[in-house]
Amino acid sequence: MLYKAILFFLITIFFYSCKKQGQTNGYTKSSQGYYFKLLSIGDGNEIPLEDNVVVLDAVMKTQADSVFWDTKHDAANGLYVFLNSKLKSGSCKSYFLNMVEGDSVSFLIKPSEFFREYFDTIAPYFCKNDSLIKFDVKLNQIISKAEYDALKKNAEGHDEEEDTELLELQIIDCYLLQNYKYVKPDINGIYTLQKTTTNLEKVSPGKRVKLSYSGTFLDGKTVGDSEQIIEFVYGTPDQLIKGLNIVISALKKGETTKIIVPSRLAFGELGNSNGSIPPYTPLVYNIKIIEIK
Repeated sequence: MLYKAILFFLITIFFYSCKKQGQTNGYTKSSQGYYFKLLSIGDGNEIPLEDNVVVLDAVMKTQADSVFWDTKHDAANGLYVFLNSKLKSGSCKSYFLNMVEGDSVSFLIKPSEFFREYFDTIAPYFCKNDSLIKFDVKLNQIISKAEYDALKKNAEGHDEEEDTELLELQIIDCYLLQNYKYVKPDINGIYTLQKTTTNLEKVSPGKRVKLSYSGTFLDGKTVGDSEQIIEFVYGTPDQLIKGLNIVISALKKGETTKIIVPSRLAFGELGNSNGSIPPYTPLVYNIKIIEIK
């Protein structure tokens, strides 16, 4: 009994000590109030200085681990963070001053602090009940303010639209090479990846069409709801994006198809209105014609 009592006492002291040090689930609490955990160590040998700019790969998640922003979809060139001597209270930016290129770190930050710091806004509805936001970053590059200004000026001097369209086509080609190497675009620039056929009625203008469709980015991330079912009179303007209208016109009742729609036939150079689909983003759609009346 004495042995068990001593063991219980030691375990209690251990957990109390961890709590006092501000550690939770492998994270350590900083003096600024955020939590951090080193994920991997890079091979750089220089740390950022005040007034430097760090270029990050970043993933932002709700407390339930739902991704709401990442550089892969929302900032292809990386997240640029400016460092200075007046870092706000609660900011994890002070931690960047201790990182080297290649370091990966996970942060837990209060939503009110996080959204004010990185989006200059209040915490949105989708995380209003969260006590913390998860912010995973990898430091890719450290540059000076002068280098950042030069990069910006150089980008403005190029035909950005032409370069971005070319990059989009290269991304599609890479996806096809890995998954559908023999697929080529049709006359409209749409790629048909899979298709089933029937001998039933064909979609035509003026017909009421009921269909299901779902969209994803090329990496499989879902666009909006996993599947949507809509019913509309085919030929009615602005019911669907241009690429879907083109494909649906060639389908019959019961047929399904999987396609890639380039951005110029989807949401174009501006992306969609709520920002969930970035500019120049090709999309993969699965479509099924359920009924034609």
